[in-house]
Amino acid sequence: MKYTFQDSTDLPVQRDFIKDLQDFIKLSREIIPLENAARLLNEKKKKNIVSAETRIKGIDEFEMGVTTAIQGLAINIELLGLTDVKDEISVATASISSKKKTELYRQLEDNLKAADYEIDQLSSKMLSILSPFFEEGVYNSISTYSFLQEEERINGKQISSTENMEYWFELKFNNDKLKVKDLYEKFSLPVWVSGGLLHREDKVKKIDMSDHHIISMEYDGDEHLEAVLKDDNSEHVFKIVADENTFMILHNDQDITIDEKLAESLEEDEVLLLIKKMKLYFSVAVQSRTLIRVFIDGKDAIDTNRVFDCLKIIAATYGALIKDCLAKGYNKDEITIKIERPDETRTEKYISRAEVFKQLSDIGSEGFELASIMKVSDN
Repeated sequence: MKYTFQDSTDLPVQRDFIKDLQDFIKLSREIIPLENAARLLNEKKKKNIVSAETRIKGIDEFEMGVTTAIQGLAINIELLGLTDVKDEISVATASISSKKKTELYRQLEDNLKAADYEIDQLSSKMLSILSPFFEEGVYNSISTYSFLQEEERINGKQISSTENMEYWFELKFNNDKLKVKDLYEKFSLPVWVSGGLLHREDKVKKIDMSDHHIISMEYDGDEHLEAVLKDDNSEHVFKIVADENTFMILHNDQDITIDEKLAESLEEDEVLLLIKKMKLYFSVAVQSRTLIRVFIDGKDAIDTNRVFDCLKIIAATYGALIKDCLAKGYNKDEITIKIERPDETRTEKYISRAEVFKQLSDIGSEGFELASIMKVSDN
């Protein structure tokens, strides 16, 4: 599929922008009320804590006041033989105060647990709503990928960022373990080995890497990749570090690519092809992505009730594209794109500025703010 403006110039992002725009509006309508609910719960938590601390402080001051008053009457009490009364009053005051404070702490704990449970439910719901959109709907993001194989399981992570926003995905792959032969059928690397019956001497030997496990991979989404390959008994551990068309290979921490003899036996084209397939693995073998964290300015956006600030970052990117659509379109009140299918069939898809504004304004003040950022309001 090819996506262009109405004047047939290419869209900077080759996606169905109208669909993404509609998905973003739907997302905003769902997320903003949830975040507002979470914010109210967090404010309620703070008020409960302040209220409990104030009451506990009052109880402490009362207990101290009673103790001070009794001590001020100590001489008269002793003359009247009422020392036992003084002691009983002090003990009773301390006991009642302790009981009241324990009740307040317990009540506060119950209130905080109830609020935390509701907040956790809202947070999980927000992540599940954001997840499918964040997979492809956040434009101009940069992604890095990591992969770790342990205990017959592959754990993957994708970290994406744009502007001052960062978000993490947990990756599930279509296999539970990965060997070199899963990417490259026949692959070998040269190493030095000692051999000989009468005279031991070092010689170059090519090791079949087919059954080596790919233990870990880190890929910056562009050219840089690091991978660790290990056999079953960890006798031969290789690390591949690649940048563009250059690479370095370590065998048990010894660089084999700078050894003249080993380098002569190294099949450079095969290594580059394996590196290419390792990079492709993060796009072709991912079975699912699940959004697990969203950060803004280095802080958890959901915990700090700043998901709306994340939406504003996306809205600014979409707003720039809306401006270009209007400038390059024939109807200045419609956001239009053209879609060219593989069979060269061409269609147009559009949504009016007024409709976008209406849907956003239905959200409330936050919707009006998004509409202004996206340049679909009259202000």
